[in-house]
Order: sequence, then structure tokens, then C-alpha cells
Amino acid sequence: MDEEMLEAHIAFEVEAWTSSLTDTLSSQVSMVFEWLDGVSLGSVFGEADLDVLLDTLLAPDVSTAILAAHAAACEDGTPLGELVRREDFDRIVATVAGMTDVQGAILDQITTSEVYADLISHVLFQGIRNYVVTESPIARVPGASSLMRMGQNAFDTAAPKLSKGIEKQLTSFVSANLQETLRESRQYLGSVTENVDVDQIADDIYSRNADTALNEVAELIPQETLAEIVAIGQDAVAHLLDTPTFRVAAQYVLDANAARPVGEILAEAGITVELVVAYVRPWVLRAADDGLLEELVRERLTAFYTSYE
Repeated sequence: MDEEMLEAHIAFEVEAWTSSLTDTLSSQVSMVFEWLDGVSLGSVFGEADLDVLLDTLLAPDVSTAILAAHAAACEDGTPLGELVRREDFDRIVATVAGMTDVQGAILDQITTSEVYADLISHVLFQGIRNYVVTESPIARVPGASSLMRMGQNAFDTAAPKLSKGIEKQLTSFVSANLQETLRESRQYLGSVTENVDVDQIADDIYSRNADTALNEVAELIPQETLAEIVAIGQDAVAHLLDTPTFRVAAQYVLDANAARPVGEILAEAGITVELVVAYVRPWVLRAADDGLLEELVRERLTAFYTSYE
């Protein structure tokens, strides 16, 4: 084996991947990207490959990154108005305001829930009782309201279970006759959302919060609570990745993009030659500093030169 030639070749390769690293990376990555411009996704990545990917795909653990970002936000006094531009906020509001079907579905969920019915029952019950005690014709008789309250208190003291039973029966009665009220409530809420001045509300929300510092908002969520939320979210994502629904969705995305060039897809994702070079460069330089780069080059070239002895 020609040791001198081997060492010269190793030095040449190491030089190309250190001193001339930017040029080397840019040249080779550009060649790959140009090639990918003519390669369709479906010609490389098929259904079988998708199955392998999904079988090995794990939900990423982003808890450390999110908690670090939250800690940074807790120390950042930047006003929200500098982080969220007014024009972007207005566009979001306009888009959400146009989702009338979603708004209707949300109102249906609210007004048909047992919790909402119980709330209305409670409000009506309290209203009826307060009316009888304070606003009814009998209550307007001088001293009658006080006597009624005294009588109620005495009754509650003498027979608390019976008093509670009457209240429970009245609440149940109100709840059982609520359907028409709930329908009217749904119609009323619908009319409110239709006639509301979205622009005025958006302007008010933005104006009141634009000067609020980021750390004031971030500190509303303790780190412990955020960590628990992130853990729950990761468990939910891990479960979702293992469902047939996700498999079907992934297949749909693959089919929709199968005929498209990979280079075009990468460009849409913001992955450019410059981005790849900027990301890879520090890792290669660190590998060179640690001697790993030369070790890899030497191992590969030594095998080549040895084969020609």
C-alpha cells in the first residue's frame, strides 16, 4: 500500500471538509437538490415505506424545549403588540369569524349539555324564589318580605331536609320544563353571534393587550402545570400516531403529493440549500475538532488502498 499517497488523500479530504467546508457542502447539497427537482415523491417513497415509517415513528419528546421556551418567556418583557402584528391579528379574527358552521356546532354543544341546562335551571329557580320574596305583590306589603324571610329561615331550621327537598323538587320541575327555554336560548345566542361587531371586539382585545408584557402572560401558567400539559399532549399524540385514522391521513398526504417533485415539496417546507449547509456545517466542524472526521476518512480510504496491494 502506498502510505504516502494514502496520507495525501486523507489530508485532501479533511481539507475539503474543514477549511473549504462551506464550498464543499454548498456544491454537493446543491447537486442533490437539483437532482431532487426531477424526482417525484411517489417514485422513491411508496406505501410499503410508509408502513415502515409509521411502525417506527415515535412522538417526539418536546417537553425540555417547551419548558425552556416558557422559562425564557417568563423573563421577556416584550409587549405582545411587538410579537403579534395588528394586521396578522385582524386576519385571524376575520377568518375565525367566517367559520359560521363551527360557531353553530359550538353553540349546539353548549346549549344541549346537561351542565348548561342545570345552570339555566339554577338561574330560573333563584329568580323565581327571589321574585316571590322581594318583588311579588305579597312581598310589597310593608313588612311582608321580612316576615317571609323569617318564616323561610324558621322553616329551614325546623325541617332542613324538607326544605331542601322542596328546593330540589322545584329545581327538577324547572329543569323538566326547560326545553323551550333552551331552544330560545340557542336562537338568542345565535342571533348575538350573527349581529356582533367582530371588528370592534377584535380592536378592543388587541388594544387592551398590545402593551401587556410577554412575561405577564407566561407567568399565568406555572412550570409544573405546563409540564403536565405537555406530558398529556405527548401521550395524546403518541396514541394518535398509533390509530388507523392517522395511517389513513398519512396515506392521503402521500397520495396527494406522490407526483410532485421532492425538491418542490422541500421548498414549500422552507428547506433550502442554505438551510442545510447552515445546519450541517457546525456538526462537521465539531467532528473534525474531535478527530472523528479524519478517522472516518482514514477508515474508508485505507480499505480502498489496501484492496490494491
